[in-house]
Amino acid sequence: MKLLTAVVLSFGLLGLSGARAFAQTDFSGTWTLDRDISGDLSKASFEPPPAQTPRNGGGFTGGFGGRGGFGGRNGAGTRRSGGTSEGRSAGAVPLTDEEKARLRDLALYVRGLASLVIEHTDHSTFTVTDGPGRSHLFPTDGTKTPQAFGSTTIDAVTKWDGPHIVTVYTIGPSHDLVFTYILVPATRQMALRIQLDDAGRARADVPELRLVYKLKPPAPKAPSGLPH
Repeated sequence: MKLLTAVVLSFGLLGLSGARAFAQTDFSGTWTLDRDISGDLSKASFEPPPAQTPRNGGGFTGGFGGRGGFGGRNGAGTRRSGGTSEGRSAGAVPLTDEEKARLRDLALYVRGLASLVIEHTDHSTFTVTDGPGRSHLFPTDGTKTPQAFGSTTIDAVTKWDGPHIVTVYTIGPSHDLVFTYILVPATRQMALRIQLDDAGRARADVPELRLVYKLKPPAPKAPSGLPH
């Protein structure tokens, strides 16, 4: 609980200007999932459940709110609480079989994110290597790049959003899976928030997956040899 409180408080201190944050933000390093305050990777899924008849007092509660409060891509996220009007599940565009297959492949990828190695000493690129050793390189200038996941290839666009990195995977004409990387230098933590967007707004029927990572300390340097 103390760690979670530290993360939330640190997020509130990230009100830096875009240019200043860009110059100071460095995600590089080896990151290990903090399972105590993260979502369950083994249950990662981004497919909406089958449509059901709404019930009084129903609705999904993701507990994390929209990305806007943490400098998300839309600037003012939609909170997943009570009902469907805010999260756009009512009247949402149905997913095709091909789109569902893409989401399943991405879910399998996410389940392997118990550890991450991130490299971006050059801020024009952002490279993520997962636990099984699969690497994905993203230009950060908004260039569309195809990324291989399982049996499919999915287009991705990556940009800086102030101090955050946002990667948007194109699932279909109306659907995107959005990865937002948020660095908290004061506590040596990083949050990764993953949500399904429908026409640019978060869906209420697919809870956001939130993962929190701890930075692994660098290995100590070997002592220099003694003079002969």
